[in-house]
Amino acid sequence: MKLSFTKMQAIGNDFIIINQIETSYNLSADVIQKLADRHFGIGFDQLLIIENSQSTANDFKYRIFNADGSEVEHCGNGARCFYQYIKYKHLSNKEIILAETMKGTIRLSQEDDRVTVDMGSYQLSQTETNQLPSFDIFYQNKTILSTGIIVEIGNPHIVFFLEHIDQIDAVKTGKAIQQSPHFPNSINVGFCEIISDHQLKLIVYERGSGLTLGCGSGACAATVSAIHTKKIKDTKIEISMPGGIIYSQLIANDHVLLKGDAEIVYEGTIIL
Repeated sequence: MKLSFTKMQAIGNDFIIINQIETSYNLSADVIQKLADRHFGIGFDQLLIIENSQSTANDFKYRIFNADGSEVEHCGNGARCFYQYIKYKHLSNKEIILAETMKGTIRLSQEDDRVTVDMGSYQLSQTETNQLPSFDIFYQNKTILSTGIIVEIGNPHIVFFLEHIDQIDAVKTGKAIQQSPHFPNSINVGFCEIISDHQLKLIVYERGSGLTLGCGSGACAATVSAIHTKKIKDTKIEISMPGGIIYSQLIANDHVLLKGDAEIVYEGTIIL
């Protein structure tokens, strides 16, 4: 079977998009893993699928699969690529696109070269302090203890605030935290550094994909955490990640906006 795909990226977070509006490929987790392999497949952080929505209130259905084949709830960078794909393929002439996801509906629009995603509402963890017990952070060739802020923003994140995040062993730490009994369904692990009242630096070890160059929902979780703990004062935040810069904004009703560019890298066909 031949499978047509579009390769896209947003701040280095890379995806392939498959159109299932007319044809359902029913890709298994094993097939997705093979496609995600950067040596023997196409290579990507996540697979995005566009389908018809079951609700007349939405324009499309948006599904996300990690490189390990697991389906997940949300992806902000992927949502921006999803919007650009719809425009590139002339699938809709609407300026505002409503897309059905596992956790509800997201709103997509564009201003100049930046696509804006209303990521929906967030929720801090339900513990008394919005924190969990301390975890080991492998930092500067030693181990330190740090507590993280838990944020649910379509998918789960834990955010740690540390100095000099470039000196963190993000892979070793991220794997260990994801395997903690506190997170039976795993979790995205973010390491954040405060640059100024409106600037953050962030790296994220994502569940199902590992260390990525960018994570949109992770950027929003870091923004919420920084504002909640009064580490920053502004509600419009610039987040620097290894793959580039994106922007987030806290708005009414506990919603978070994510803004940034997204582009097509290439298109192709692979034989399954």
